[in-house]
Amino acid sequence: MSKHPLFEQNLHLGMTALQQERWQDALEQGKLAVEQAPTHPDARHLLGLALLQTGDATAAITELEQALLQQRRDPQLLSHLAQAHAACGHHDQAHACFRRAERLAPGHWPFRLGAAIALAQMGRHAEAEALLRRLNDQHPGQAIILFNLGNTRLDLGQHDSAEQTLRAALQLEPEDAGARLSLGTALHRQLRFGEAIEQYRNCIRSHPDWPQPRLNLVSALIDDGNFSAAVAECQALIAQTPQRPEAHRFLGAALSHQGRLLEALNTFEHCAHLQPRDAAALRSLGGALADCSRLHAASRTLAIADAVEPGSAATLQLRSMVALAAGQFAEGWSAYRSRPAHAPLAQKWLHPRSLQSLPEHLAGLHLLVRREQGLGDELFFLRHLPLLRARGARISVCVSRPLQEMIARSASADSVLDAEAEAPAGIDAQIFCGDLAHALAPRDCSSLPARETPACALPDFAAAIRVYDPLPQPSLRLAATDEALQRMRQRLRDTGPPPYLALTWRAGTAARDQGGGSWLLSKQMDPAALASVLKGYRGSLIAIQRLPLAGELETLSRACGLKLADFTDVNDNLEDMLALMHLVDDYAGVSNTNMHLRAATGRIARVLMPNPAEWRWMQWGRRSPWFPDFLIYRQALNGEWSGALAQLAHDLTLA
Repeated sequence: MSKHPLFEQNLHLGMTALQQERWQDALEQGKLAVEQAPTHPDARHLLGLALLQTGDATAAITELEQALLQQRRDPQLLSHLAQAHAACGHHDQAHACFRRAERLAPGHWPFRLGAAIALAQMGRHAEAEALLRRLNDQHPGQAIILFNLGNTRLDLGQHDSAEQTLRAALQLEPEDAGARLSLGTALHRQLRFGEAIEQYRNCIRSHPDWPQPRLNLVSALIDDGNFSAAVAECQALIAQTPQRPEAHRFLGAALSHQGRLLEALNTFEHCAHLQPRDAAALRSLGGALADCSRLHAASRTLAIADAVEPGSAATLQLRSMVALAAGQFAEGWSAYRSRPAHAPLAQKWLHPRSLQSLPEHLAGLHLLVRREQGLGDELFFLRHLPLLRARGARISVCVSRPLQEMIARSASADSVLDAEAEAPAGIDAQIFCGDLAHALAPRDCSSLPARETPACALPDFAAAIRVYDPLPQPSLRLAATDEALQRMRQRLRDTGPPPYLALTWRAGTAARDQGGGSWLLSKQMDPAALASVLKGYRGSLIAIQRLPLAGELETLSRACGLKLADFTDVNDNLEDMLALMHLVDDYAGVSNTNMHLRAATGRIARVLMPNPAEWRWMQWGRRSPWFPDFLIYRQALNGEWSGALAQLAHDLTLA
């Protein structure tokens, strides 16, 4: 093999540059070496490694394969080829190369480590975990083995075990930022947000230019309900890496949780601009557009997301929410069948067969209707029971224990069972209450209509539907017991003179208590702001806030200058709360179970609607077709309450 006189020198200079991590110098020397000796395996090997380190893994594979033609039994060369395949996402080929290298050098454990990592990248996490566990038993005290074992246990959902493994890795290598980041993730997934935040901040202090720890920190802050801190961290990250889409998406989420919908929309628009073909970015934008009542634009954006990622359950869920919020009920209820709550319910209650659609005539059919979601949702969906019975069905219904007697008194079902009861004999089929609206629709809505281009090109104008198809069913009517009415009537008399105005200012699970993951809507407003419109009220104020914070009632009472009667304990007895909702003259508060009870009595209420609005309250207007007698007071899209509270103050003076 003839070689250029300078070949050995260039080869030596290139290998030295590699060892010193001077990748560009190594690349230049590798190219010269290949020009000087095109068939020499060491030259190809050098060039392949330099290409790999400078980011051109595809070209690296070509060079390394050329070297391998002459050095088939070189395990180190096979290992480097495996790394190049891994960089290109060819994890099956990477695994095969590592296994070949391991057979050639069975005592060199890093080749088995590479094979295990490739298995994990292929999604074969259980096999990877078993291999890494054996490797750790055979070669204890290797931080890199423990690090990868911990990450694989994270992939398997073994978060506690992953935490212990990663802590062991950090004992060996305390400065390993990757292990610390993974430890933060293990704590984060165990909902130990404070500890996770500490680990992420440690990573940021040691590696201030590394964006991933800051992204994880923002995620943990959002999951912990600390939205202000999340906004600040996002802004710092965007200043550092302005083109990083995830930073903008997290910022939009944090702003949205604060009710700052217009700012969130601008942020999500920028994120989608950075990732115009990313389904997650498009879904975030579509949801933000819907929250800002731009429903035509939201529909168009979600149609694009559906084209990018066909069949996505997340996109379908958002399309359902947009359609329902716009009053397009046939389309919305059809898509609602794919809601996240349905799959686990269907898996839990396998028998009898579950239906999501029903025939027009139900005579002779004995249906079991099962509850789902929270008490408020349960009451909301059970409004369809009278229509189900009118179609000729015999109905058994499984409901939460606090509602059983109420539903039984309503005579809307033939029998009322406990929520966890098995299906009794004679049941023909079951249906979950969230499917009733679609199943009872008067026309076939069995599939969501395809979005044609002309429909998606509608101009983005404000619209308010006043004729709904199908028409919403009225709230189920519930009667309070005479005993509860007597108790609550006497308690109100002891409180003060009428009229009686009931108040709540917070509902749902507080942000800090949710534990991240799949967020539930949390609704709240500052009680001091609410107090500002109650000054001079000519009757008695009744607090029915569930689990008020310490001192909260006293603060509100001082702020409005009026006595505030404490009825918060009534939340522990839904029969008494139903009676109270029947007796009070007015009710102002955020949407909660008590609002559904108030609707069931046929009385009026005033709903304080924080951003983003729940779909059943629509995206605009002062009334919802689901609660036509209620008045809605909406937080502005910039997060301000002043306009809504001024309207509430005016209306209360006229009541």
